[in-house]
Amino acid sequence: MMEAMKRAPLWTPPLEELAHFLRAGLQANYAFVEVEVTECPDLRTLGCASQGISGSTVLLEVGGEPYAHNPKYRHVTFDMAEMADDCGQAEGSLFGAGMAFPGVLDGHCGEVIATLQAGGVNRSKVARVGPRQECVVEPYSSTRHSGLSNLFLCEGRPGPVLKVSVERRTGGERSFTQALRKSLQAHPQIGGDGAPAGARQVGLGGVFVVEAGRIRSHVMPDYECIAHRYYDTEAEEVVAEFLQFYEHMGPDLLCFAVCWTGDPTGGRLHLRESGEHTHFFHMGDLSQAGHYHYDVSPDTIRYAGYFNVAAELVRVGDIYAEIERQP
Repeated sequence: MMEAMKRAPLWTPPLEELAHFLRAGLQANYAFVEVEVTECPDLRTLGCASQGISGSTVLLEVGGEPYAHNPKYRHVTFDMAEMADDCGQAEGSLFGAGMAFPGVLDGHCGEVIATLQAGGVNRSKVARVGPRQECVVEPYSSTRHSGLSNLFLCEGRPGPVLKVSVERRTGGERSFTQALRKSLQAHPQIGGDGAPAGARQVGLGGVFVVEAGRIRSHVMPDYECIAHRYYDTEAEEVVAEFLQFYEHMGPDLLCFAVCWTGDPTGGRLHLRESGEHTHFFHMGDLSQAGHYHYDVSPDTIRYAGYFNVAAELVRVGDIYAEIERQP
């Protein structure tokens, strides 16, 4: 039986307070940094499904690796619109990263780049691996996904946001989203990884553009194309590399990011260990999309985006809690 939905509050300090720590942390990693609080522009002009990222903000952590890779769990799916409804937002806006449902892709696996309104506009896309290991990008009209996802849910309204622009990486943190996360973790009142239950934690969701430079990314290949044993079903963990990587993508990539500084329950929600999850697609017609890792062009990389904090963390389908209860 699937684990019930669990909720935990997140800390929502003033955006101006977070801007100070983001600016300081990012300046240690990029030659140019600009962080300010501003009104969110109409993100639909970039390719998003909704105008803004404000109103009843929620981070959704859904499923987990066993659902994605253990054959006995692969039948499990989740519906993004239904989850929004369960959170009291039947017409809510969602964006983020998830695993494609092979049942709507003629059996193919892939990366969902989600941007949709529940029961309304759906501008989501999916990246999958083609027969020559090329990246194939298609519209993803379904609201159902498999395995796992990390999503930002809100009313899609305009409002104050953190505008972040950085250029030319000079530090060792190659991932923009990890640089954001680590900058927030420097806040003395934020718990961070490994903090006990009750510690203040911040969740961040946002949309950013790779305006210049190139990034490393991956796409999940079809199960039948993975010829070796890559997943230990006893330990429930990946034991060998199996993803299809690409290191040539960018610029003009629209990225949807979700990150959090730590688990406000002290680990009981079994959150994704990386603390972030980001998927992207090309803003034009190029077949470039997938899971963002980090830049591969420090001298030319340039990011610009808009971010907001989440007031609540909602855990759906906690497979690890189910496994812990098994004899």
